[in-house]
Amino acid sequence: GLASGQTQLTVNLGNVRSIHVTIIGEVVQPGTYTISSLSTLFNALYQSGGPSDRGSLRNIEIIRNNKVLRTVDFYSFLQKGLLTGNIRLEDQDVIRIPVYRKRVTIGGEVKRPGLYELRDTETLENLVEYAGGYSDVAYRAMAKVVQMGDRELNVKDVPADLFDGFVPRNADSVYFEPISGRY
Repeated sequence: GLASGQTQLTVNLGNVRSIHVTIIGEVVQPGTYTISSLSTLFNALYQSGGPSDRGSLRNIEIIRNNKVLRTVDFYSFLQKGLLTGNIRLEDQDVIRIPVYRKRVTIGGEVKRPGLYELRDTETLENLVEYAGGYSDVAYRAMAKVVQMGDRELNVKDVPADLFDGFVPRNADSVYFEPISGRY
C-alpha cells in the first residue's frame, strides 16, 4: 500500500539515547562528554572547544574498540566544506587530537594571511591555496621564505616556477611583497 500511495506511514522518534565520548590530547577542554547518539565528530569537537593552539587539525583520530577507526583531516571541511570525515560517533569512542607536526606562516599580499598546518608533502603552492590566493596587488613572481638554520635565520627567494616543488619546513615564514608602485 505504501508504494501505491494509498497508505501513509508516520514515524516519530520518542527518545534519543545518550552516549559517552572521550576527547583527549591537544584539545581546549579534554574530558568525557555525554552527547546524543545522533552526534558526529564535528559536534563533539565543537562541544570540547576544538583543538588547542598546539593541536593538529590534519590528523584527528577516532578510536573505537582500541583501534584507530579513522584519521580525519579537518582542512577538507574548513577549506572546501566537505563533510567526508564527519562520521557518527558511538558509545565509548575516543577522539584524540595529537600535536601538530608542521606549521608555516604566510603573510604579505595574500587574502588570508596566517599560520597553516601542512602535511609533509605539501608545497608552497598548497600554502598559497590555503591562504585564499594572492591579493590584487601581490608580486607573484617571487616569494620570500625565512627558514631556521642551525645558528641563524636564512632568507630564500623562491621563484614562482618552483612553488609546486618547494616544500616548506616547520616554522618557515613565507612573505609576498606588493608590486612596485613605479611605472
